[in-house]
Amino acid sequence: MDAAQAFRERVRQAVGDANLQGALDRNAVRRRQGWEAAFAALPDAEAARREARRVRQATLENLDPLLAEFRRQSARNGVHVHDAATAAEACSLVVEIARRSGVRRVAKSKSILSEEIGLNAALERAGLQVVETDLGEFIVQLRGEAPSHITAPAIHLTRDDVGRTFTEHLGVPFTADIEALTALARRTLRKEFLRADMGVSGANFGVAQTGTLCLVTNEGNGRMVTTLPRIHVALMGMERLVPTLEDLARMLVVLPRAATGQTQTSYVTFLQTPRRPDESEGPAERHVILVDNGRLRMRATPMAEALLCIRCGACLNACPVYREIGGHAYASVYPGPIGSVVAPSIFGLTAFGHLARASTLCGACREACPVDIDLPRLLLELRHETVRAAPASRRSWRWAMRSFSWVTATTTRYRFALRSAALLLSMWPRLNGWIRRLPPPLSAWTHGRDFPVPALRPFRDRWRDLAGRAEPQTAAAPSGPTTLPRGERPEFVVDAREVFVAQAKAAGAEVVRTTREGLSASAAAVLADDKGSAILVSDRLDPAMVLLLDGLPARELEWVEAAADQDRSGFEDVPAGVTGVEAALADTGSLVLLSGEGRSLLASLLPRLHLAVVPASRIRPSLAAWLQEGGDRRITSVSQAVLVTGPSRTADIEMTLTVGVHGPGRLVILLVEDA
Repeated sequence: MDAAQAFRERVRQAVGDANLQGALDRNAVRRRQGWEAAFAALPDAEAARREARRVRQATLENLDPLLAEFRRQSARNGVHVHDAATAAEACSLVVEIARRSGVRRVAKSKSILSEEIGLNAALERAGLQVVETDLGEFIVQLRGEAPSHITAPAIHLTRDDVGRTFTEHLGVPFTADIEALTALARRTLRKEFLRADMGVSGANFGVAQTGTLCLVTNEGNGRMVTTLPRIHVALMGMERLVPTLEDLARMLVVLPRAATGQTQTSYVTFLQTPRRPDESEGPAERHVILVDNGRLRMRATPMAEALLCIRCGACLNACPVYREIGGHAYASVYPGPIGSVVAPSIFGLTAFGHLARASTLCGACREACPVDIDLPRLLLELRHETVRAAPASRRSWRWAMRSFSWVTATTTRYRFALRSAALLLSMWPRLNGWIRRLPPPLSAWTHGRDFPVPALRPFRDRWRDLAGRAEPQTAAAPSGPTTLPRGERPEFVVDAREVFVAQAKAAGAEVVRTTREGLSASAAAVLADDKGSAILVSDRLDPAMVLLLDGLPARELEWVEAAADQDRSGFEDVPAGVTGVEAALADTGSLVLLSGEGRSLLASLLPRLHLAVVPASRIRPSLAAWLQEGGDRRITSVSQAVLVTGPSRTADIEMTLTVGVHGPGRLVILLVEDA
């Protein structure tokens, strides 16, 4: 059985699987609704998409110098940069780093690139224990399956499937309650984070100008594996660069919206250096492996536009074919419309060229793409390549297509063919107006769906009659001036403080508005309500934190502070973490936290409650605005920074939102209203 025949067999199985069809339908509808709502909320969504495409196009056109600059800046940051021409080289580099450092346990966050190169199998062959820590990836790893979606690995499973999987592999009583399943995964994986020797992650973007790595995540596991283990290895495709931090801010406007329907994900992490001498946490070594694996070759082909992809998965959510067959039918790490272009381009036409036909060419994928990749055009080009490369046995198809081309080349022949087909099919047996069965080769169509009967009188002819009967329309006179004279336009003053509060609440955070005098009492009330007796403290040097801590009843609380190289297992049960912020971003409701002396990013990650003190004076309109005011220098002055937006969350099981996966399930913002 060749690759195309095997694909058709998998499609038949998927279409006939009622359980799979139900799971795919629920996920597709909810993801599409989230995508539409998120982009509808943008003041000018098309402009944002154009800017994102411009950034990716500029990167691709200047990839060689940008790669050289990224390598230089990363080396200056103390990060080890490695180049891997093939998947085997990439795996060998990771294994070599692990062996040299005596690594036994590896904790991974979600990385589609690690799936592409087969990293887990390579590490296991080397005798290492590898645990996937993303909830969806953890589920499919237990089941011995590949992910079925770029951003939602377990999209093909129902809650009952997950419950049975946990019962079988974790030895727990069966439950189909999604919150209970998520809590079980949190308890199981927490110890993996705390005892892992190496963390492996992907990278959504690398910034050439500064050597910064950016990870966009929701659950908190991405922050865990890049902060807690003593070694961190990031895998990044060579094309995943942006020139500057300002360009990165542009990409962060569209990526979360396209991927998960969020204004911003719960965590956006900027990784700059390994742990610095004055910092209490972070890896002693940080490595970046730049993976080619066919990308540079692909850049020189007509498929180069597909390298603009930012792996959001929006085209999968929009595709009617993916919605019916799911990801496993493609038998490719990259399924859906983008996978139907990338897989043949990287892994070869012989193995994956048939995927280009797994599309209706309806254009929904291009409409959904946040960087406007013309996927229908690329799929047509690939179909052309597969026909040219087809063996002699496919000559009948070539003859058929040439005949079709001849018929449709002129209006006269095309109309004659349509009328003849309509006349013939009008006499064909049908049910409720639809033809149920057609003879070969048209039987391939009716094998899975009915065929409509063509109209005896085509729409083109009917349109002439309709147009002739249409009444002429007269334009109504304008009721007033369409523009205001210069100098008379109304001014709209937007209060960034109110926007921040609204966006933070929309992201799931709680906002307590207080004053300098009432700050300590407000914090004490939140902590009393949470019934916690211990606090993981951060930012003792921050003036706002000093104000808070001086007023809290210390005799009633146990203070816990992070120190370098200490055993983190004691933090596992600390119920609350208190942090200051470097800045707050109004347009997304995000908090900017920086590492550094006296600051612990674990306070915003390990406890179940994150309490953040936000002076109103630190609110800025957006990430781009903060970067322009000097935020870019602040990011590059520390080992890592993080944007926190709402509590930790996941929707990996039946697209049902659940908070408190690996990070805090509750974020309370104490907004200090200063003059």
